[in-house]
Amino acid sequence: MRPSAFPGFLSQYVQLMTSQQSKSLIFIVAYNAEAHLESVFRRIPYDRLPVGCEILVSDDASPDGTFEVGQKAALSCPIPVRVLKNPKNLGYGGNQKLGYQIAIQENYQAVVMLHGDGQYAPELLPEMLAPILEEDADVVLGSRMLRKKDALAGGMPLYKWIGNQILTKLENRIVGAELSEFHTGYRAYRIDALRRIPFHHNTNNFHFDTDILIQMLRVGAEFREIPIPTHYGDEVCHVNGWRYFFDCIRSCWHDWLTKKGIFYCRRFDFAPPGGRYESKLDIPHSSHQTALRLVPNGSRVLDIGGGNGWVADELTDRKNCEVSIIDNFFRTEPPIHHRMIHHDLKDPIDFDLPPADVVLMMDVIEHLPRPEHVALLDRLRRDLDDPPARMIISVPNTAFLPLRLSFSLLGRLNYGRRGILDDTHAFLFTRKSLHELMEECDYDILGWHHTPPPYELALGDRKQLARMLTSLHATAARLMPSLFAYQHLIEASPRPTVESLIRHSFENSRGK
Repeated sequence: MRPSAFPGFLSQYVQLMTSQQSKSLIFIVAYNAEAHLESVFRRIPYDRLPVGCEILVSDDASPDGTFEVGQKAALSCPIPVRVLKNPKNLGYGGNQKLGYQIAIQENYQAVVMLHGDGQYAPELLPEMLAPILEEDADVVLGSRMLRKKDALAGGMPLYKWIGNQILTKLENRIVGAELSEFHTGYRAYRIDALRRIPFHHNTNNFHFDTDILIQMLRVGAEFREIPIPTHYGDEVCHVNGWRYFFDCIRSCWHDWLTKKGIFYCRRFDFAPPGGRYESKLDIPHSSHQTALRLVPNGSRVLDIGGGNGWVADELTDRKNCEVSIIDNFFRTEPPIHHRMIHHDLKDPIDFDLPPADVVLMMDVIEHLPRPEHVALLDRLRRDLDDPPARMIISVPNTAFLPLRLSFSLLGRLNYGRRGILDDTHAFLFTRKSLHELMEECDYDILGWHHTPPPYELALGDRKQLARMLTSLHATAARLMPSLFAYQHLIEASPRPTVESLIRHSFENSRGK
């Protein structure tokens, strides 16, 4: 190698090695921070920062000189710095989305958020990053409440000190966490953890910090809290306290309700594919339990749309039934041992149906547009009317009182991953519309059953409360089904087709 080539080779080697090292991003969010930003840069302990650390300043369209101060500070900074100015104000949450997306796209390993107003100590940046770079945590929070008295000594107003703890306690209770503080603005994230959550759906307002912590909790992220000093100076607070309080509580409730399938909020939707529904066989008065009770022992059962196999398993084990299932999705674990007929119910049935004494359609027809569910009922009537099979059909009740109130008072219908307004539902049913459908398709309704909501799924371990609410609601559903039934379940029988009536007429005439 020529001596003159050695420096170039060494430079390329250093660049290669540096590119292979883990990179960390100090992400400084700034708005009207011209009076403090230069001081924040001076206080950063550059000699203790991990190798490969860089700085990104995001000025959120400040009307003052924040951007210019950041550019000036970058000139004397010993590590790489980029200073951006947003073309318009994105809000506190929107500004974070920008920074985290940059960190993801540029393959950093960790990102730590620092406020440009100097409220949080830059001196602790190495301690904030260390647990992530050492792979001991996915989220590191700099908490002012691990040593509560220090927060007061640092100038935190008493009303904020009390409010912070009350709000954190409420949030912990709702989302099932044990954090000392939800509201610190000093936080670091592992980039791989950020990739797993839909933070881009979060609010652009100040409760973005609550949204992202809830999301990290939902994906099982590992949390670490470290104590930090509290500093309150002459920086301007842009947060409306009461609005922030209610926004945070609303986010926690949206998460809880989405997880229980009562409400839907996209940013807290973490249900895995195929994990949308749960068995209701163990829930008193549920549609699954009611259907199981109505099927006679030893019946030949055609379970349409029952690919999860819950009801089929119980019918086989407890009632000695022979079950055939038609669906385009079947569970894989544990394996299904019933006859499986793979078919998308949105398509016409172009095969012979197996003989059946009972046909189950549990929460099926509402998933099909009207032409398809009418065609399905017509086909079942044509094939299973002689002798007539007993049909057991359940549908959600769109006239359920809470939905009526939501629509009347709030002007909204909230579609989600489960429940009455499941986002895969193509048709909405009430008691009257179900009755009309059966009449139109020439079925006689033999009996009505009305089920309460599955409180056991929503309330989890509070089984005694769930049983009490279920019992009370079951009574109300029997008395006023249109208002209080969560689901309608009918027993129906197909009326004879014209073809079968003609055949029987000829047979009866020949006999005489």
